[in-house]
Amino acid sequence: MLQIWSEMVQPSNKFLAYFTAAQERHKKQEAEGTNCRTILVVDDEEIVANTTVEILNMAGFCAFVAYNGQTALELAAKFHPDVLLTDVLMPGMNGVELAVAITKVLPQTQILLISGQAGTIDLLEKARVEGHSFELVAKPIHPMKLIERLENLGQK
Repeated sequence: MLQIWSEMVQPSNKFLAYFTAAQERHKKQEAEGTNCRTILVVDDEEIVANTTVEILNMAGFCAFVAYNGQTALELAAKFHPDVLLTDVLMPGMNGVELAVAITKVLPQTQILLISGQAGTIDLLEKARVEGHSFELVAKPIHPMKLIERLENLGQK
């Protein structure tokens, strides 16, 4: 399976480590009869993305990372994450465009957008006009608040 990644992207060591750990944790929990929610974390700031993945994995999720929208879209198509947690403002494909694309191919994937920038309002409004509604959480968010938000996602 890791050979697939070398063909798709030029992954960093962290990328491969997080992905492998998430897959192993998911398989182990399935074997034990428990469920591990898979979360694809997307942020072009690698330190932010990596730290978020580490926090979520320590909290019991099976989180893995992508550093851009295109890679995230490819990963999501192959591994069908339960949740997409993505920054909004990224170069290339932004988080709203990514969320729209993923909801079209994986409507069961829940979306949570994060942003520390005021400019995201225009992107969200454009998505709403096109019939898409996404929850937005402001950065910075305390890790415990993020974990709580993810645990309660979709339980309305």
